[in-house]
Amino acid sequence: MEKSDSPKIEECLEVVPDPPEKQISYSAFTNGRRKLILFIVTFAGFLGPTSGNIYIPLLPLLQRVFNVSTTSINATVSVFMAVFAVAPLFWASWADFGGRKTLYIISLFFFILANLLLAVVPANIGALFVLRILQAFGASSVMSVGAGSIADITEPKRRATAISYFLMGPQLGPILGPILSLIATDGQWRWIFGFLTIIGSIVYLMILFLLPETLRYLVGRGDSSKGWFVKPKLFQKRTATEEFPKPPKPSLRIYWKLLKFTPLLLCSLNGGFLFASFYGVSITFARVLQIDYGLNVWQTSISYICPGIAMISGSLFAGRLLDKISTKIIKEHGKHIPEKRFSLQVIGLIISMAGMVGYGWCVQKHTHLAPIYIMVFLAGFGMTWVFVGNTTYLTECSTGQPATNVAIGNVMRNASAAISSAIIDKVISRIGFGWSFTIFGFIDLVGIGIVLVLMRYGQKMRENFELNR
Repeated sequence: MEKSDSPKIEECLEVVPDPPEKQISYSAFTNGRRKLILFIVTFAGFLGPTSGNIYIPLLPLLQRVFNVSTTSINATVSVFMAVFAVAPLFWASWADFGGRKTLYIISLFFFILANLLLAVVPANIGALFVLRILQAFGASSVMSVGAGSIADITEPKRRATAISYFLMGPQLGPILGPILSLIATDGQWRWIFGFLTIIGSIVYLMILFLLPETLRYLVGRGDSSKGWFVKPKLFQKRTATEEFPKPPKPSLRIYWKLLKFTPLLLCSLNGGFLFASFYGVSITFARVLQIDYGLNVWQTSISYICPGIAMISGSLFAGRLLDKISTKIIKEHGKHIPEKRFSLQVIGLIISMAGMVGYGWCVQKHTHLAPIYIMVFLAGFGMTWVFVGNTTYLTECSTGQPATNVAIGNVMRNASAAISSAIIDKVISRIGFGWSFTIFGFIDLVGIGIVLVLMRYGQKMRENFELNR
């Protein structure tokens, strides 16, 4: 059997020597340090989604402990998701301006503090609401700021694979969260917040002593950062010897300007539409398994391994394939043109659409469980396939603010998920499971239309934006 020529993680992070006439590499960080940075930001990315999902299986217990209604305890989930969706806009814009590490240190401090207080303060519903908001505010930064860190140290032709590894953190959170909630046995619900405090503190120490600043405006390619250990400091002075454009100071005007950047807006909408349809699968999956097929809590939790494997494999496979296409594009055109890779997203959208439509009709016809698992796998595989391409493009689309771009994409994604969760039950009750997910699946046709527009006009729009910046 021949060895696969797909790039491995070492290759994705390794700086490929430039031709003699181009001796300057994209990043001066050693291969080992780039892998360490990738590991730390991926581990940090695991915290937020885990915090949201480790909590959900305990809602009936928490309702009894806090002596409140179902609506009130469910609202603690809603406020977490709302803050988690919007807060990255605040963190990301400052990370693009003042430094990545500063934002990691500040935001994760709030996260650890919130979890510590949740683990020890008396049960009070008002305190629960306030601390869940603080918990979400602190955890929300890492997805967008982490993508910015990856963009700082990984050249575009290697970046999709690096992004695919980074996304494993946020993708594993929703899968492992419900399983990890089993540590709250015998009603010991405070242990979930104690656990989050412990792993959050581990990540925090790694960031303090092992994670260097990577913002290119401040440190350039990282030439001045030597050794594996770094001295903890809240703010990084500018040491860059090369001239990198100064990022704009955060303001509402900057966000308005970015939202008028058509490729960024279309890419974010594409991700939002796709995640809205997949979220319909995600939130009905457990109920289908327990009510329609009689699975218990353990069996349902283990069943989430299926979409977990789908998302991880789809992410890694798409990342490697995107980078192989980038290499071919550079050979053919002499430069990296990110829009040339968008044709690959059509495949992911079709796979996801097939999975969602199939899931709906398998549930309605009450088939054997095996076809349902297969369809959920296809829906997750296609969704994350597209998500890797979208996230990579958001770090490349010429605004000079990769973390802010990814944050805008995340807002679109989370807002779409919130709308999907609000309407899915009503839609199913009116037209049935099969037709509901046929409609959700065919929303991906809008995504295919967006991809075709970006393939045709994206490069020109991006170049015009660069000229008028």
